[in-house]
Amino acid sequence: MEHHLKRYIRRIGDIRFTIFLLVKLFLLILFATFAQVDRGIFIANQIYFTSWFIWLSYIPIFMGGYTIGLLLVINLLASHATRFRLKRSYIGIFLIHFGLVLLIIGAGLTSFFGHEMQMSISEGTSKNYLEFPSQFEVVIIDASDPNHDRLFTFQLDALRQGIQFMGIQLTVSELFPNAIINQRGIDSLKYNQLGRSFKLISMPKTYKMSERNIPGLELTLQSESSTDYMILWGGSAIYQGFKIQGRSYMIKLRPKRVYLDFSISLLDFSRDTYEQSETPKAFMSKVQLVTSDGIVPFDIKMNEPLRFSGYTFFQSSFADDETTSVFQVVKNPSWLIPYLSSLLIVAGLFVQMVFSMGRRSS
Repeated sequence: MEHHLKRYIRRIGDIRFTIFLLVKLFLLILFATFAQVDRGIFIANQIYFTSWFIWLSYIPIFMGGYTIGLLLVINLLASHATRFRLKRSYIGIFLIHFGLVLLIIGAGLTSFFGHEMQMSISEGTSKNYLEFPSQFEVVIIDASDPNHDRLFTFQLDALRQGIQFMGIQLTVSELFPNAIINQRGIDSLKYNQLGRSFKLISMPKTYKMSERNIPGLELTLQSESSTDYMILWGGSAIYQGFKIQGRSYMIKLRPKRVYLDFSISLLDFSRDTYEQSETPKAFMSKVQLVTSDGIVPFDIKMNEPLRFSGYTFFQSSFADDETTSVFQVVKNPSWLIPYLSSLLIVAGLFVQMVFSMGRRSS
């Protein structure tokens, strides 16, 4: 039994299996490169790399990035389990393989736990939340307490199935992944507030990095005594109101938010341009980090981000008025792993080179 187990482990760690997986990875990267032309980097990454399988309708047709990465880790570990020798000449190979395993694991952890968000701040204002630019949610706010608001957030998929909120049924009757609003020719008495004068127009989804898909939806609010209809659009700044048993609520479709235990204030934004050109050469934001321990000033520049509480704030862009700064914010608990794995691989290559030179000289 033990002999058969070792044989299976040896087959899993075989170099031919490694080459097979590397060929699959090459093809995956090739498919994703072609796909991003039509679908964009974000969608191509979801389909090919942050997935277990690539699907055609409901049929898996190719291994995804998660599957190939997991099999590569198993292959490398199986190779060491059957071929490891406690020799000095093996140290370099061990470091290289261990660095590769760590690199693959780090990529998986980044995919599962890493997030990319944005924060836009105008001069003289502050914010304590981040937004996912491509993910939207419906928020209902109870502002009856003068000290703080109560927020209830709902994902769009859950609303399509219908949810209960304070005794009423909320259901999305129509969802447009990308939409604009246009004024109605004649007011529709069926809808409340925004929907009475405006209508949603479905638009083709865009996959350009410079453009966003802004969803819209038609929402049904059904109670025992009445049924109301509203439209919500992700590009609107309006919070619409409704009442349940005499209590007032506000509702809005907006980008998904993450609230922070600190805030950032923008004091000043400045940029330098190339001579005789409006092309930005460099731009910088003077900010104040407001925490429970005090206020800390900081300059966020290109290639000089602000790191605090597990978040990294990069100077990404700015609005046309040049008073609004846009930060790309990354939260990645495993950000040190790629540096450590690269160091191990380089050390392994160096050790292996030293032993190879020693054998030649002898």
